[in-house]
Amino acid sequence: MVLFALVGLLGAPVGAGAATGGRAPVQQVTEPAEEGALVPSYQAGLTPEDEKARAFLARNEVLEDIAAYAADRIVLPQDIPLHAASCGEANAFWDPRAQDITFCYEYIEDLAPLLAGQQDEGTAEERSAQLDQDLVGVTNEAVLHELGHALVALYDLPVFGKEEDAADQLSALLLASGDERHVGYALSTIKSYAALANAAARGEQPLKAYADEHSLDAQRFYNWVCWLYGSDPAQYAPVVQSERNPDGVLPPERAAGCPGEFRQMEKSWSPALKPYLKS
Repeated sequence: MVLFALVGLLGAPVGAGAATGGRAPVQQVTEPAEEGALVPSYQAGLTPEDEKARAFLARNEVLEDIAAYAADRIVLPQDIPLHAASCGEANAFWDPRAQDITFCYEYIEDLAPLLAGQQDEGTAEERSAQLDQDLVGVTNEAVLHELGHALVALYDLPVFGKEEDAADQLSALLLASGDERHVGYALSTIKSYAALANAAARGEQPLKAYADEHSLDAQRFYNWVCWLYGSDPAQYAPVVQSERNPDGVLPPERAAGCPGEFRQMEKSWSPALKPYLKS
């Protein structure tokens, strides 16, 4: 059972990866003539549940906030439509043919009960507010993950290893290096992967999940904990498990290498993105 005491251990406020479309040849852009932006839109939900998710995202201007955050950090070579839509499955993806990003309403619909089931502290109102915050956080992670795929395609960036892992790393770098609110979104992401890993441990994950191009949810959970710890070991020291801290969630053997992992992530992404970074 993956522990959910992470937020308390880290002492920080709480604010995906997701599948991608098939790769196809696209026109590569190396020198943007004009700066582009993520362009959000909310399509009508095809089911009552999807329409409820649409209203939640639109009411909180979640996609607009992500677009503004990306605009403050990264130069885009062109406008990239960012759709929230009904997809028939829990997903989010970059489409290299249409050159747009889609976030599916079903993504947060599937995660909501898993995250809600882990909350047992606070009043009903506090738990509801925390769940809303977590759903905003996982939406941020999923969209930034897909933005990583878009950047790889549009700027023809080199990727060593699995592109899905590289996209996870970029999303983690963008959130962990942000303000407290975006660090909180990183914590929400960690909680979501823990929830998914727990579901898999209960036998609710099909065998074909092991053939997916993404790392397993439990691996992504530990990766994100490691990367956040590695970004500031002093601040996040309580997350490391030890005899004096048995409630820590990160094994000390992995924790020892996490600062180096985070530095390596920065070294891998920073040179490639340097021409396109604003800060």
